[in-house]
Amino acid sequence: MTLPDGSLHPTEKALLDELGDLDPVEIYADNADHWVTLIDQAGQLVCVQTASGEWSALDILAHLVVVEITNGLCYRAMLVQESPDLPDFDAGAWASVLRTPGIQALALLRMFRALRADTLVFWGSLDAAARARVGIHSECGPESIELRFRMLAGHDIQHLAQARRTVALVRAMGPGRNT
Repeated sequence: MTLPDGSLHPTEKALLDELGDLDPVEIYADNADHWVTLIDQAGQLVCVQTASGEWSALDILAHLVVVEITNGLCYRAMLVQESPDLPDFDAGAWASVLRTPGIQALALLRMFRALRADTLVFWGSLDAAARARVGIHSECGPESIELRFRMLAGHDIQHLAQARRTVALVRAMGPGRNT
């Protein structure tokens, strides 16, 4: 839909393929609960990187908080402006703001759950015309609110799986693991 030839950008396609036939509203609603379980079962392992420069599960959660903040702004801009430019953002830089020394997993989880609840209420308030409103992504081209919502459900699936793999790997590494 977004490239000049009418096809999806590879990033969009990958995220939509990840979602498949799943209901994005269910993914959005359930993902916060999955994070509660992950953090509860992993404890402090959520803070551990598998290698230098790799994201810990907590870094992944910080990234998802940033995605909720920035996409909430994009969705609202798309409602009140005609085809606004959707800003790119450096996810690592934004996430590092949320990873201040001493930040607790539960604090990030509270932010994520509150922002996610807001996204779901926002989505439920939109009619078909509002969901079809478009913004212009610098790499992918025109994206509707609905397309972004569906893509980000696929994004959720990818990052939850990544966090689970990270925790499993850290657990398998045992004592002396990277911190």
